Amino acid sequence: MTQDASDLLRRITRLHTTLQQHTASGCGIHSLTRCQILTTLSRAGPLSLADLGRHLGADKAWMSRNVDELARAGLIDKQAGQPDRRVVVLTLTPDGQEQVYRLNAALRQQSARLLRRVPPADQASVLRTLELLAEALEAECAGAAEDGGSRAAP
Repeated sequence: MTQDASDLLRRITRLHTTLQQHTASGCGIHSLTRCQILTTLSRAGPLSLADLGRHLGADKAWMSRNVDELARAGLIDKQAGQPDRRVVVLTLTPDGQEQVYRLNAALRQQSARLLRRVPPADQASVLRTLELLAEALEAECAGAAEDGGSRAAP
């Protein structure tokens, strides 16, 4: 059963995104973008809105709308930066930290269920292949950033 690599990668991405969206919705987060914002703040600590946008590759206006929604939901705290008070610094609230914890636990369970569907004898090679694929994707993204994004075109 040989498939075109491009079709297979798109299929995997689509299915994985759908599964993650379902899991995130079960945790009370109805947007993968908002999940990414919360998990990025959890990993990277306090960030300015601009830095968060750079981490996620999103423009400031789009990012600002999502951050505002998360702040209204009580998941993100927005404070004026020091020493430049024009900079908005974002941190997770205790509720935001709890939301990320629940989301990460649900995603770990999802990944474990998914891997259990792979025959035990193949699980180690699947994980190694996924590591190689992640490294290749990271290298391709870095290359796209260096050449102005021409490699990132669909």
